[in-house]
Amino acid sequence: MKTKITLTTLFLISVVCSFAQEKFIQIEMADQSPTFNFVGHPTYYYDVPSGATDYSSDTGLNAILSGNNVIAYDIIEFMPNMSINGYANWTLVVCDNCDNVQLAADLEAYPTVIRNAYPMDERISYNHMYVKILDIATGVPTGSSNGIITTNDAGLNAIFNTYNVYYYEQLFPSSSSNSSLRAYELMCDCNSFNLKAALDAYTTVIEVTERLEIISQALSTPEVSFSNVNLYPNPVKNTLNISNATNLMSIEVYSVQGQLMLTQKNQFTTVDMSSLKSGLYFVKLIDNANNSSTFKIVKN
Repeated sequence: MKTKITLTTLFLISVVCSFAQEKFIQIEMADQSPTFNFVGHPTYYYDVPSGATDYSSDTGLNAILSGNNVIAYDIIEFMPNMSINGYANWTLVVCDNCDNVQLAADLEAYPTVIRNAYPMDERISYNHMYVKILDIATGVPTGSSNGIITTNDAGLNAIFNTYNVYYYEQLFPSSSSNSSLRAYELMCDCNSFNLKAALDAYTTVIEVTERLEIISQALSTPEVSFSNVNLYPNPVKNTLNISNATNLMSIEVYSVQGQLMLTQKNQFTTVDMSSLKSGLYFVKLIDNANNSSTFKIVKN
């Protein structure tokens, strides 16, 4: 039996599909205190209870978020600080069918609590990237000028200057592997989508780039059962070993875009990553109590 699709049916489908559309805002907080009790820290563990308006520890921030269908507010795993060679306090706002561009502007108009707010339509970091250079000696940072990172390559400097790259550091500076020493973490005062396109076109220096998925503390905070877990080698070429993990239920491997690449539920001491392309991945361990912890792994 065939189903007749009418204009009314299409309209109803359109209404249902557009009824719940998550949008995101990535926020850099003004308070750089190295503690989760910074001004404006989330009240809840990711999801905001229905009807609640006490999203954070700051009443002014709560007033701005109120009325925007905010369904989640959480701490992002970690992000580099734009002004110091370290890490800052970043949060993520998730809202349903909200004007996240206007909300981001309203948040930035509250500078005592919010330093920067980036509206996004996907859960990919607005300004945070993974970059791998071709040659260990070309495209390495040499310092900064007016807050913009400088390197030993003029072409890369031009790109960094255009896109306001203010953070560019090796992911594994103590590694003895040539491949891992060519892996960098990068942040810009720009839309990383545009920066990625520019870097991908600069093939004489750049091997690969990835825009990073935003990982919240709700997804990444290690539980007690994972406190002694070790994943190695990192970077990995073929087999990733897992030690000191007990009562595991499953292992999941995600790309930086959040795509599930691998899953296994039968053995928990190794993961075969040989089929994956080179790049950055997140390996999520889930135990029998449904606790989870996510680890950042580079695949060579």
